[in-house]
Amino acid sequence: MQNKDQKYDSRFIRKSLRFSPSEYSKVEAQLTTLGVNFSNFAKNAIINHQITIPIQMDLIYELNRIGNNLNQIAKSINSSEKIAVLTQLVEIEKQLQKLQYKQEI
Repeated sequence: MQNKDQKYDSRFIRKSLRFSPSEYSKVEAQLTTLGVNFSNFAKNAIINHQITIPIQMDLIYELNRIGNNLNQIAKSINSSEKIAVLTQLVEIEKQLQKLQYKQEI
């Protein structure tokens, strides 16, 4: 006969969380208020709530610069300055490579 841990380990994926004492007291207060156990509370919180990703202002700044360059390119194309357009396209490509490098780090 299998023991309890082996039975659950073969059927379920187990994850653990760590809380500071102040964080856990907040969790316990919510558990008491809602009248649920921790497992159900955690599953519901993880599955049913969207995660917000912090905004990286440096990336927004870089994207803004790229947008400005694209606007300059559009203006140059309309005024038929072909060499300036190619120069700006090369600059945008360099900026995109820098952004890609930042994301890989």
